[in-house]
Amino acid sequence: MPIIVSAGAAAADLIVSSGNPLIILDNGNAFFTTVLSGGSATASAGAALEYLDVYKGGVVEGSADLGGLNVDLGSISGLTLASSAYLALLSGGTADDVTVASAGVLQAASGGTATDATVQSGGLEMVADGGVASGGIVQSGGQLVLDAGGTAVDVGIQSGGSLAYGGNITGDLTVTAGAVQQTTVLGGATLSSGGGLTLLGATLLSGAVLSEGTGVITAALTIAKGAVLLGSGEVEGDVNVAGSVSGVKVADGDVTLSSGGIMSGVTVAGAIVQVEAGATVSGAVVSNAYLFDDGTATGTVVESGGIVRVYSGGVASGDIVLSGGEERVSSGGAALDATVSSGGIEYALASGTTTATFVSSGGDEYVQSGGVANDTTVLSGGEEHLYGGVSFGDTVESGGREIISSGGVANGAGVLSGGSEYVYSSGAARGTILSGGDALISAGGSVISVTVSSGGIDKVLNSGTATGTVVSVGGDEYVQSGGVASGAQVLFDGLQHVFSSGMAISTTVSDGGEEVVYFGGVASGLTVLGDSDLIDSGEVVNSGAGTLDATLSGTGYIVQSGGGDLVIGGKGADFFGTVLVSSGTIELATSGAIGAAGFSFVEPATGSAVLQIDAADAPAAGGTFANILINFSGAHEDVDLRSIAYVAGASAAIVGSDLVLTEGADTYTFKLAGTVAGAYPVLSDGHGGALIDPTAAAPHKSVDPKVLAFAHTLAAFAPPDAANTALVSSTSPMGQTPFLHATASAGAARL
Repeated sequence: MPIIVSAGAAAADLIVSSGNPLIILDNGNAFFTTVLSGGSATASAGAALEYLDVYKGGVVEGSADLGGLNVDLGSISGLTLASSAYLALLSGGTADDVTVASAGVLQAASGGTATDATVQSGGLEMVADGGVASGGIVQSGGQLVLDAGGTAVDVGIQSGGSLAYGGNITGDLTVTAGAVQQTTVLGGATLSSGGGLTLLGATLLSGAVLSEGTGVITAALTIAKGAVLLGSGEVEGDVNVAGSVSGVKVADGDVTLSSGGIMSGVTVAGAIVQVEAGATVSGAVVSNAYLFDDGTATGTVVESGGIVRVYSGGVASGDIVLSGGEERVSSGGAALDATVSSGGIEYALASGTTTATFVSSGGDEYVQSGGVANDTTVLSGGEEHLYGGVSFGDTVESGGREIISSGGVANGAGVLSGGSEYVYSSGAARGTILSGGDALISAGGSVISVTVSSGGIDKVLNSGTATGTVVSVGGDEYVQSGGVASGAQVLFDGLQHVFSSGMAISTTVSDGGEEVVYFGGVASGLTVLGDSDLIDSGEVVNSGAGTLDATLSGTGYIVQSGGGDLVIGGKGADFFGTVLVSSGTIELATSGAIGAAGFSFVEPATGSAVLQIDAADAPAAGGTFANILINFSGAHEDVDLRSIAYVAGASAAIVGSDLVLTEGADTYTFKLAGTVAGAYPVLSDGHGGALIDPTAAAPHKSVDPKVLAFAHTLAAFAPPDAANTALVSSTSPMGQTPFLHATASAGAARL
């Protein structure tokens, strides 16, 4: 029997089955009604249904209002979806001739069909994948949402209505902000002029061209190979591109550019763009976004918050990294011809390579462990940091800085005038060319085969090391406290400075070069050749064979300590220091080779300590040797007069404070200081010359070494006629004999 809800009455939780039809009269209300298969319900005008559940085979009809949440697997016709009502047409469910009022929603899910629906202002009809909308009208203010896979057949959208389209697009379509200007047909829906169009999840098929105007926003597009998206609109959401995109803004969401896909002139803001192998990006602007490059990106502008990451197989070319932007190259990726501006950063990470990067003022390039930078140019105010990475052929211009540490290595860098290279903390530089630029090596840093010229300065200090430096025209190497320079070559107009507590090892100074050893500095194994200068106010130490063929000046020490023959053969008129031999031979090859220096002996434990005086510096018969012999007293100490022929019966004896050699009718005088021997036998040196060989030392009036050093210091200030000042004896109780012998003041060094 029928179930009747009378006018003004209300019923709830009704179950309508076959043979028990539901009839709702005018102004009657039914809540939470279930219509089973074979059941039917009729609702008169003015009646209301809410929370209706229609099973397959169930039927509801009439002209009543439908409210609440409703599900239809059967058949509904003629009803009006009231405000906030929702009707879902599930598989097999149909709705015919229904009206969707403001804030009402009609959804045709997969297998559901809406026929001849009328969508009023504020109403919404949705057709999901597998759903169907057939016929019907979307009035002004109403909206039809047609998802990908949904079907519309002859649906009309009037002026003022709108279509959110997610289906396929073929041919040419232009979308502008505001209403469409002409009738547009998409997927069986006809949008009249004056209607609104939004693309949501649409697919551009091959051959389709979508032009977006300013202010247009599309979401979740799929752009197939051969399809084109262009214009000045905006794309957001998940976007897949196998075709071509140009000019648009890519906003929030994820964009995948697959093989063959092309993006040009786009702005990426707040999105993540994945450029896969075989895809290409050109002229993009990346701001507050990520661009992951496994393909090819050209001319990208990376703005604040933007990050471009170049991975295996990816190539970024001509990128411009602005303030707050980053380019990160790793895992087999490569970046070419990038420009890093103020506040921008480029990273060459593990297995990443950058080539021909320009780092401008305020910009930074970081080359980390495993990363490689080729041919970087660092401009004024820019910096390149090698933190475990490697660089090749970099150029550091005036005001630019290259900073190498933590295992980083720079190979073949060129540092121009005003540029700087800093090497410390296990960093290394090889083959740097300092053409007017500076290098500072300290704290465990090292450089190899640096070339310094044209005002360039190589500074080695504080546990820094330099090996094989070539100092050429106008170049300087400063070996400062704690620094060690080995194997340097100082060429014409080059200069090596060895400051206090600095150490230079095996330096070779060629014609026109200059070596300056300051007080407290040490030059070990120094070789000075040709027309060059040695200013020694520190200590020059030699072990083995060596040559000092230079203009010699200063007040320091020259020490021969390890066997071999040190040949001193230059001009020493301005040298007022001390020459000392403790092992091996010092050979004076030219007249005045050691100037006014005293010559000091130290008795060796093994071997001998020999002063060899060649013909040019030997005293003439009846004359006096120019230099004082200090502590000439040990049994293993010799003076070899190579050019004074040994005569049998020759002898040497102390006369006052002098040692006088007598050979036949000729005598030769040598001034003594310090400890003297008990006797000075004269032997043949085996080369035809005379050899003076002391025996055991005996007490003798000696010069206090402090007084002697003081006298040598005063010599620099002696008057011009002091060169011939004779030995002056003192009868003081201490028995001291001060000496004063001078020629001219020491030459000034070029600092």
